[in-house]
Amino acid sequence: MAAAARIALAVLTTLATATIVPAQEPGSSAQPCPAEGGCSVAGGSYRILIPPGGRPGQRYGAIVYFHGYQGSAAETIADDALAGVARRLGVALIAPEGLGRSWSFPGSPSRRRDEFAFVGQVLDDATRRFPVDPQRLMASGFSQGGSMVWYLACRMPARFAAFAPIAGAFWEPLPQACEGPRPKLIHVHGTSDTTIPLAGRMLRQGIRQGDVFRSLSVFAGGSCTAAWADLPGRAVPGTALTCRLASHCGGARLELCLHDGGHFADAAWVERAWRLMMTDEPASRTAGAVLTSP
Repeated sequence: MAAAARIALAVLTTLATATIVPAQEPGSSAQPCPAEGGCSVAGGSYRILIPPGGRPGQRYGAIVYFHGYQGSAAETIADDALAGVARRLGVALIAPEGLGRSWSFPGSPSRRRDEFAFVGQVLDDATRRFPVDPQRLMASGFSQGGSMVWYLACRMPARFAAFAPIAGAFWEPLPQACEGPRPKLIHVHGTSDTTIPLAGRMLRQGIRQGDVFRSLSVFAGGSCTAAWADLPGRAVPGTALTCRLASHCGGARLELCLHDGGHFADAAWVERAWRLMMTDEPASRTAGAVLTSP
């Protein structure tokens, strides 16, 4: 192993050892996850950061973040901006590990495992082993990980309180229907994204990424979000978000936010989603977004 690689691994191992802590439940014999390899469950593994200095018996909400294609849980935990958001919000950060650095949701080229069973194992293990509140979980993710979040919102809406996918929607064929209750969901996408365009695109062997607007209609019905097709033309320059909130749809918050950039994620978008969907903080206090008329 090259010297630079050994140094990078040592730094990552030190960070993991310093920030991963065991649950503080009275009488618990649970141990922290190993610094290397993360926490093991039957279907794979995950990594976790817990806010320091908690009170005995205190339980934390958590952002469960799904990395993009060829990403990893270790990279997610080592992301200073994302970890900073978790610290600022006072929540845990949970990073599931994609098998083969990919996710096997419906329509994906990967067919390595049952991701819904795996995510259930991760949530069960994390809430048992660590002081994580199972009622205060928000799923977020980028690119292929963002698509994974859409499928969780469809197939496992009761396991999470909210969903914040970035630059990834359903893949073809889109689900005909989803389990209830209708989820709280804020989706962020770039109008210049060519990796996963708003309209989706064809990949090898007939595999096709889905259209964002058609994906939204699965949750809200075509009449509720049909007028949103004009939103890309309203996206303001830069990384600021131009958002539209569904109205007259009934049920939970459904929002689409666009920027005029390409295929990337900003941790600030995850923080905004948490503050809007997981707290009582008014929308006027969430910076970096312009809400357009319905």
